[in-house]
This record gives sequence, C-alpha cells and structure tokens, in this order.
Amino acid sequence: MICAASYEARAFGVRAATSVHVARARCPDLVLIPPRHDRYSDVSREVMEVLGGWSPIVEQVSVDEAYLDLNGTEQLHGSLEDAGRGIRAAVKSATGLTISVGGAASKLVAKIAAGAEKPNGLTIVAPGSEAAWLAPRKVGVIPGIGPVAQSVLRELEILTCGDLANAPDDHLLRRFGDRGPDLKLLARGIDDTPVDDGGERKSLGREMTLDDDIADPEALETLLLGLVESVAYSLRSEGLLARTVTLKLKDAEFQSITRQVKLAQPSDLAGPIFEAARALLEKTARGSAYRLIGVSTSDLGEEEQLALFDGAAQARERTITAAADTMRRKYGEDAITRARLLEETEE
Repeated sequence: MICAASYEARAFGVRAATSVHVARARCPDLVLIPPRHDRYSDVSREVMEVLGGWSPIVEQVSVDEAYLDLNGTEQLHGSLEDAGRGIRAAVKSATGLTISVGGAASKLVAKIAAGAEKPNGLTIVAPGSEAAWLAPRKVGVIPGIGPVAQSVLRELEILTCGDLANAPDDHLLRRFGDRGPDLKLLARGIDDTPVDDGGERKSLGREMTLDDDIADPEALETLLLGLVESVAYSLRSEGLLARTVTLKLKDAEFQSITRQVKLAQPSDLAGPIFEAARALLEKTARGSAYRLIGVSTSDLGEEEQLALFDGAAQARERTITAAADTMRRKYGEDAITRARLLEETEE
C-alpha cells in the first residue's frame, strides 16, 4: 500500500492508499521508498516548533497539518499575506521543506485555501469574500463532502460550492436531513470553529533563521538576547513562569542541536533566562557557524508571588521590567530595546 505519493507520481494516478501492484502498473518507473515514521515525527515536531514562534495558539491536526490563530499578531508579523510568506520561509530554512499556506478568517476556508495552489502555495482569502471565492470550486473541496455525498449532490445538479450555497433548503433537508442547511453554510465559508491548541501551553519560544552562517560568539549572544527578551515578555503577558530553558542551533546542513537546563527558580525575567541560555551557548557553539538560533521555555506554570523570593538584583530587574512592559503595552513590543541590541543594529 502506498502511504504518500509525490506530485510526479500523482500525475500517473498514484495516490495514498493505492496498492503497490496498481501503482507499478500505472507508473512503471515508480521508485518506492520504505516509510520512516520516526523521521516524519521528528520533522513534524520541528515544523510545529517553527509555527509556535508565530502564534501562541497552534492546533496540530496531523503530522503535516496545523492551524494557527494569528489574531493580535499584526504588529509582530504584518498582514496575513506577510505572515504567510514568513511562515513558509521559516519552515523552509529550518527543515528544508516547502509548505503551502492558506489564510482566512475561518479554519474551513483557510484549509481549502492551503490546498488551492500546492506545492509551496500561498493563498489568502480576504474577510467577506469567502462565498465568492468558494463559488466556482467543486463541492468536493469542502471537508466532509466525500464521493458518496458528491454523487447525491450531482443528482440534484449541485456541482460547485456556489450551487450548494444557493440550493433550496427542502432539497437538502430531504437528502441530507438536518445536516443539509449546515452544508449551505460551509459552501459560503461560514465556520466559527475556534483554533484549539489542546489546552495549556507546554512551551513558549522564539527562533531566528539567519541570512548567513554566523560563528562569532558575541553576535550569537546578541541575537540570543533579543530572542530571550521576546520570550520573557510573552511569558509575562500570559502570566506564565518557566522552569526549563532550551537552546536550539542549526547549521547550514540542517543539523539541529538542542540543549536544555532547569532554572533554580521559575522565572519570567529576561535576566535569568538569558544567563541560562548563554551558558548553554558557550558550551555548545565552540566556534562553529550556525544558520538558525532559537530559545524556548517549558515546564510552564502560572505566575506566583515570586517577588517575595527575588534577590536584590532580580527585584531591581523586576521593577525596571514592569515599567518597560507598561511602555510596550502602550506603544508596542519594540518600544523598549536594550542598548546592546541597538548598538548591534547600528553597526
């Protein structure tokens, strides 16, 4: 049985679930590769880590599919189209894989849009244009309308989403029961299902793919500091504390290195998180050049009255950080930046 097929093989009629005998008959030059499920799972985790850097709410629905809620991230990522391009580039840089991205106001339309221009596609459906965008497309693009339902709809001369959206209710009720009116809503792109991240957040991190390989320790430290600042701010914004810090590095050959350490005390401050990450960097980098650097925090818990246990240095940092966060909430996350990061930018 074929588990998955390349686009070249699909051109010959080879699909997932096709028997090997039939697949060879349809495509005599077919090359079969044994599945590597462990590798697929590893790469899937890498992709989801990348997606987690773009949104705090990621719903993974399969090994190669996920939904992201990008509401409220416009200041960070720009328009939906900008974010889509950025996500494709980030996944490509981190894993070497191409992905297709669909953007829309609902999960339903986003999913259909993601499949509209494969491979390596980017399709954005503007809010309010869903029904018009779906209208000329075959009803089979709607998840849940399989071959049997399509056959019934053909008998009713309903071939496109536009046909379905305008179909008489009594016809649909008679053939599909109570589900009939729901099909009309889907054909218009109406779907209020929220993106579900499965419960409490397990980790929070940021990573950066570099234009060129960087080996300079100070440059890597500066990049790491910027990532830590962003992670720490997100922790505080969500009222979370982190116990574990993980450093991620990836070289130009996509070889990934991860190291982690537990903090002596859960924290949401950049200071202790950066010191832990920097120590990992010093032990790991050793003059090698890297194309990607990232930091993530895990073992997350809700904020407690940590100020009671802060030392003098952390108490001072907490006071300064609280004032800085007030400015960030008012003027944006980039309103307050460490001098070291500004110096690096100006050089």
